[in-house]
Amino acid sequence: MIGILAFIVVFGVLVTVHELGHMIVAKRSGIMCPEFAIGMGPKLFSYKYNDTQYTLRLLPIGGYVRMAAEEMEVNPLNSGMRIQLKVNDRNEITHIILDDKHNFTHIEEVEVIESDIKDEMTVKVLRLHDNEEISYSIAHEAYFVQNSELERIAPRSARFESKSVFARFMTLFAGPAMNFVLAFVLFTLLFYINGKPSEEPVVGVVADDTPAEEAGLEEGDRLLSINGTGVDSWDHMSQIIQNEGESELDIVVQNDGEERVLEMTPVVDTTELPDGETMERLIIGIGAANEHGAVSPLWWGVQETYEMGTMIFHLVVDMFISIFEGTFSFDMLNGPVGIYKVTEDVAAQGLMTLINFTAILSVNLGIMNLLPIPALDGGRILFVLYEGIFRKPLNKKVEINIQLIGVLFVLMVMILVTWNDIKTFFL
Repeated sequence: MIGILAFIVVFGVLVTVHELGHMIVAKRSGIMCPEFAIGMGPKLFSYKYNDTQYTLRLLPIGGYVRMAAEEMEVNPLNSGMRIQLKVNDRNEITHIILDDKHNFTHIEEVEVIESDIKDEMTVKVLRLHDNEEISYSIAHEAYFVQNSELERIAPRSARFESKSVFARFMTLFAGPAMNFVLAFVLFTLLFYINGKPSEEPVVGVVADDTPAEEAGLEEGDRLLSINGTGVDSWDHMSQIIQNEGESELDIVVQNDGEERVLEMTPVVDTTELPDGETMERLIIGIGAANEHGAVSPLWWGVQETYEMGTMIFHLVVDMFISIFEGTFSFDMLNGPVGIYKVTEDVAAQGLMTLINFTAILSVNLGIMNLLPIPALDGGRILFVLYEGIFRKPLNKKVEINIQLIGVLFVLMVMILVTWNDIKTFFL
């Protein structure tokens, strides 16, 4: 149960932050956002505020912001349909009433002849009380009314494609950017709570029942040399231990100006990786001392986010290279099932470990969404950049076909990755 809750919370936070980034910048750019959804599938809860329907859906595997756009506008009006209209003093439609569940007064009964809510923003009707044909313009602020609910009709000026190249670029980029911001916040929080392991070869923790404890190594000891090799940093110390193998080590340490020589033999530590493989390394059972500070954790958070992003980017590049080299394996990827299993294992290690894992996932989500794949933010950004460079949008039919190919590609990859995860973790 803890694993399931942890997965829902972690995935929910990542998706919410990502989609919130899109929506905040979209609204600041004047783009209407009819729906902000967390999860997919059937609606569990909804709340409307400022023309945006906030919904929570059944399946915790994604989310979306539905922005007003020409291809997203669904016209519920059909020729011959009888509806009611409310107009303003400029004879513009403010409300198109689709049923009788309303309290509006001073309305007109009409029959739809034709309508255009994408380009012309007009509705041509037959007015029933005098059989006169009239063409109405739709007001800048107008609504469909059905089941006592109002859904605003997006004016052309509030649609995604009507905005500048820069505004659209920033709207699309804001989602991944917010994932990097979330990672920075979480890493910084951890540094404020736990501090940062020092690069200096100073002992901060001595584990029980380890070679270090048995040899008398103490907190605060500074390692000067191992088997005659001077120790420059914590990483250097670890490397020396690996290079020396399972042989006895003569370690010179210093504490309060006093030097001691300790003898110990490292042991093999085996770690099981999420994909079922194991990793072995030699340890003596010590942890680094932690540094703390009032301002330093902010800089450490930036560094950790950058370093984690760089590492994940290199892994992604290596993965694509492996496709062309013929060495690619789906074991390199984790889908929702794999992420759930890893989250379950991480949650068992405690809250701090789970927060760190969430930060890493957030960086990963940000980078993956920037890949130039049409179904992802990176692919849509490419279309916007194309328009910015060539001063004209890509042919709409070509763009739709490329988007469709991208969606099919992502779905195929997700199915294959999910099946591979099921085989790895459950079969």
